[in-house]
Formats: sequence, C-alpha cells, structure tokens
Amino acid sequence: GIESIEIDSEHSPKHLEMLTLNDNDINSGGCLELAKFLQGEDSALTDLCLDDNKIDDEGVGILVDALRNNMSLETLELMGNDGISKRGQIIMLLKLVNDISSIKATLQSNHTLKSLTLHPVDASIERNIDMATSINIESNPDAAGRMKMIQTQLESARREELAELQGINHSLYSEINPL
Repeated sequence: GIESIEIDSEHSPKHLEMLTLNDNDINSGGCLELAKFLQGEDSALTDLCLDDNKIDDEGVGILVDALRNNMSLETLELMGNDGISKRGQIIMLLKLVNDISSIKATLQSNHTLKSLTLHPVDASIERNIDMATSINIESNPDAAGRMKMIQTQLESARREELAELQGINHSLYSEINPL
C-alpha cells in the first residue's frame, strides 16, 4: 500500500469529488498532506475514505483542524484505524461536528459533514456523532448550527452527557454575570 503521499496544492485536481485510500499505510504524515488538499479554497472533495490505515490520534487531529472550515466534505470514513483512541473519537471527532464548550463553539462546529464512520466506537459517542451529522443532513449549515445549539446547549440532559464526554465541567450559565 501507499506509505506516503505528497499533495501539491497548486496542481491538485480541482474537480475531484471522491478519494478512496483504503488499506494503505497512511499515518499522521499522510494526514498532513491530505489536510493541504482539504484546506484548499476550491476543494470540491465530498467523500474521503481512509479505512484500514495507520491513522492515530495525531492524524485525526490534523484532519479535524483541516475540516473546521471545510465546506465541501460530506463523508469521512475512518474504520479500521486502530490507533484512534477513545480520546481521539471524543475530543476531536465529536467536537468537530458538535463542540459544546460554548454556544459560539457549537455554532462554529462543522455543519457540512453528513457521515462520519469509525470502528470500533463507543455507543454514546456514536449516538452523539450520528445526532450531529443527521442535523447536518436535514439542514443548511446555518440552520444546522442553530439546531445543534438548541438541542445540545439548551437541553440539560443531552448537554450533561455531552459535557461529560467532552470533558467540560462547567455550566453553560456559569459565565453569565447575573448583575
């Protein structure tokens, strides 16, 4: 399989919509190169399949950073990358599609990604990723941000579960000065 890739952002295909690189040895170095492609202003890539590679938490972090402002990618497949820990699933991937650390963070989460698959995954993480991506499917990005804010910031039981998963231990209202 491919062990390393180099992407020249000046000469990358402008109309490439699907890229499948399953069963290779792509690691964090490869993710760094893919990030260049994902961050391109004219990236048309909608589907990225990276199943069964050597991607770990560092690689996930690189992809997440690239996808924060990406407005084209709708599907990301990361199944069979055993180096992705529970922390990588929660802190990075869940926060990518629904960061509840603040209302602003929720509104600035990625609202374009409609399918995010990884395995193995914790059931509560999977449920919350699926909830966020299903909102992305049903709504335009602005409406998705508002819907996530309503469903996760204002619904105390769901917010409590997400806060625990994302390691947030303060109330949404703790920063509000009542005076």
